[in-house]
Amino acid sequence: MRLRILIYGRMALAAVAVLFFPGAMYTLDFKLLLLPSLLIGYYLAVWFLAGQGPRAGAIVPQYAPPDHLSPAEMRYLRTRASDGKTVAAVLAHLASQKVIAIEPEGNGYRITRLATQPAVSLPPEEACAYDALAELEDLTAAPGLPPRTFVFQPDRTKYLNLIGSVIAGSLSKRIGNLYFKRNLKYSLPATLLSVVWALVIAARVGRHGEAVFLTLWFLLFSLGLGVVLAANLPRALHDAFSGMLSAKNLATMFLPLPLFLAVPGFVAFRIGVASSPTFAWVLVSLVLINIVGGIAIQTVTTLGRQRADQVEGFRQFLAGVELDRLDRMNDPRLTPALLNDYMAYAIALDLKEAWGDHLANAWFATATTAG
Repeated sequence: MRLRILIYGRMALAAVAVLFFPGAMYTLDFKLLLLPSLLIGYYLAVWFLAGQGPRAGAIVPQYAPPDHLSPAEMRYLRTRASDGKTVAAVLAHLASQKVIAIEPEGNGYRITRLATQPAVSLPPEEACAYDALAELEDLTAAPGLPPRTFVFQPDRTKYLNLIGSVIAGSLSKRIGNLYFKRNLKYSLPATLLSVVWALVIAARVGRHGEAVFLTLWFLLFSLGLGVVLAANLPRALHDAFSGMLSAKNLATMFLPLPLFLAVPGFVAFRIGVASSPTFAWVLVSLVLINIVGGIAIQTVTTLGRQRADQVEGFRQFLAGVELDRLDRMNDPRLTPALLNDYMAYAIALDLKEAWGDHLANAWFATATTAG
């Protein structure tokens, strides 16, 4: 029904344009706006036909981690990505299993590996993180530190990026297609068509040769930056509005955003000067439509829906029963808070700011810079 309404509505608009504004059909601005309009219709049609996954079921309280899911896997189910809190949850869970020891030290944490080899029972992403910790010991070797020990400072983003990348790669390989359908077969052709169309138009309307180069640079940079922001910004905003971020952490996370956005903004301005202001705005719309549309048509699998409902039930249990006990243990001067098994799940499920917020800020800054 919705698809029919969409199709009939566009036909009606086209008929009105032909009958009452026939000259508009041949203007440059109309032709430039045609692709974004068609692109919106395309993503709406794909969302209606293939972008609606199974509905959420009844939430039943879970009194233990369902199906032995790891904290990182639970967070991946909730956010469809891996971020700084994923790293924090993995390290906290390793500590709770007494595989590593974590102690606050200055602005960072002293991490000591308690075993030469990780246990076979560790989830794959935690085993990968353990191996990454071993590599970091060699990179950060300092006199006076005991064997298998190093000081991890979240503001050293390259180290955080190393741990985060191996965790993200392991999770994506193991459960990415198991829980989610990315529907890239629909979004990638639309994005590629948008880039090709934009380059052809830039060659035709550009007043000099730089319009094509600027257009290609703008699209590649903006699409990459948009994907990074889409994966991290909504969760950061959620934490901000829910009061899980301090004023200092808010400033650390959001103040760099205008700088990152100013770069593609300036390039878009230069494109408008070199070609047409309307064309520059169309490029911005193409980026936004492809990012929002590509995310909107992603869906969860039946198994993913079942697991997500179970995770939500466990989250409700933690929030209602365990959180008070975790609060009593979460004295920053004591390490038992980091060694409590459910603390890792609380961090992963956004129930505890803990030191996961510190890592999340550093991860967001690194990911945005890389994008």
